[in-house]
Amino acid sequence: MSQAQGINEKIIFDTEDTFKTTPISPDAWILPITSESLRLSRNLIDSNVLRSNRNAKAPVRGNKEIGGDINMELSPGLGRIFKHALGTVTTTGATSPYTHTFKIGALPSMCIEKQFLDIDIPKYFLYNGIKINSLKIATKPEGLIETTISVMGTGETVTNASFDASPVDVDVTYNYSSFDGFQASILDGVSTLGNVSSIDISLENNLDGSVYVINGTGERYSLPDGLTKVSGTLTTLFEDDTLYMKAMNSEEIKLTLTFTVGSGVGTAGNEKLTIVIPELILQPNAPVISGPTGVMVELPFTAYYSNSAEATSLQFELKNAMASME
Repeated sequence: MSQAQGINEKIIFDTEDTFKTTPISPDAWILPITSESLRLSRNLIDSNVLRSNRNAKAPVRGNKEIGGDINMELSPGLGRIFKHALGTVTTTGATSPYTHTFKIGALPSMCIEKQFLDIDIPKYFLYNGIKINSLKIATKPEGLIETTISVMGTGETVTNASFDASPVDVDVTYNYSSFDGFQASILDGVSTLGNVSSIDISLENNLDGSVYVINGTGERYSLPDGLTKVSGTLTTLFEDDTLYMKAMNSEEIKLTLTFTVGSGVGTAGNEKLTIVIPELILQPNAPVISGPTGVMVELPFTAYYSNSAEATSLQFELKNAMASME
């Protein structure tokens, strides 16, 4: 018998028109991952019955828990993931290139299928009612940009056939490459922040995963959206106290993080992703001397929406050659 190997497997996903329901006419995309931990788990609940001896009765089944992390590299082909993480997308452009603007809104659901193709009888693990609970992006000066989504869902089905036999490989179709630190720039309002060594951004959707009903399935009945939290950490070289004093004074600032390939106009080989946090406040965190080398200062931040023109606490703008993120 053949053992499954991660290098041979595939993950595909599609938007659900109806929550917890696989699309009748699927349009699945292949999801390029580095690793994942999505799975079903279920507790066994012990009985407390006393039986006049020391042997326990058989345990009973607990509710099903569907969830896990999916690790990726930030790329121009993750537009549909951005929509599922933030909630809404507006696309402009009659022909390529297109501009897709993602903002905080009601979260759509999707189905995700893990395909184990190299065992004797290929198996397909389909997860329905999936929503993105959090999105994390870690940017550094060198290397690829680590991107992680944490998901929650409702049900698992194991089959011998895929729900979509011909998914789209976006990276291959559009020849997309992952962004790296050399393609990144960051602005404080309109001024370049040239001494930033890293920036971590986190979006938490705070899904309510506690909704189970007595219906014999043990599955989540719904996954209500929660209040979003956008936060992160800005790490800079300690060269002056400008940012630190902004933190001390609770001064509102705007951060713009941009990844550009080529000219960035959105045609093939010229993609651009702009992440905007329109309103945030830095948390004071004084620099410390940890040794003989250069001193850094880590400034956590929290974002919000008050009166920004973007009307959202987090905005992604993606320019590429794809007509739709639906």
